[in-house]
Amino acid sequence: MALSGALTLTLALVAGASQDRLLLCRPRVAGDPVLARGDALAEAARKAGGKFLDYGVTCEDVAEGARAARRAGLAYAVAAGAEGRLEGSRFVLVLADAANETERARRTLEVAPGADAVKPLRAALRELVRALPPPPGPSPARVAAWTTVGAGVAAVAAGTLLALSARSAADGANAATDPASYTRSRQTWEDRRRWSGISFAAGGAAIAAGLTWRFVF
Repeated sequence: MALSGALTLTLALVAGASQDRLLLCRPRVAGDPVLARGDALAEAARKAGGKFLDYGVTCEDVAEGARAARRAGLAYAVAAGAEGRLEGSRFVLVLADAANETERARRTLEVAPGADAVKPLRAALRELVRALPPPPGPSPARVAAWTTVGAGVAAVAAGTLLALSARSAADGANAATDPASYTRSRQTWEDRRRWSGISFAAGGAAIAAGLTWRFVF
């Protein structure tokens, strides 16, 4: 109990910086421990993209894993079992909801003797992560897509203002009564017309890219 309490306190301090992590319990081992290969789960978690915090001890069931996650300030836990048999290792991974101590998703896999257990376990852990509900609010991809569209609209608006300013400079050149005024106004017209075209092109491309990102991908 003292060890579990110390682990929970340590994990709570770490979890404060990242609330999207999951607590990973060490697997309950049954059968032949050598054939069970329970250590492969921790190795798979380390290679699964940094989503998991290793609890370091086993959780007897889903409810215990959920309570440990809740104490650590995490929303989810993965309780696991590893069984060693002559025909190979059998792993059961259960994703638990810390709020109500219920099972959200489960993955079961068989690994033949001598076969790599880390790779399929890593894939199973990633599948459990995909079973999590989406975070509240718009997704980062959607925000980025609409931000790109907004930048494109701003560029088009800037191009419109530059076009109007170029038109005013052209009128100034037409009304000039001396060479210096004419040359100055004409140069202003050419510069603003060029930048207006660039703004329209960039803005149109950004709008098209943002809409494609939002509705196609």
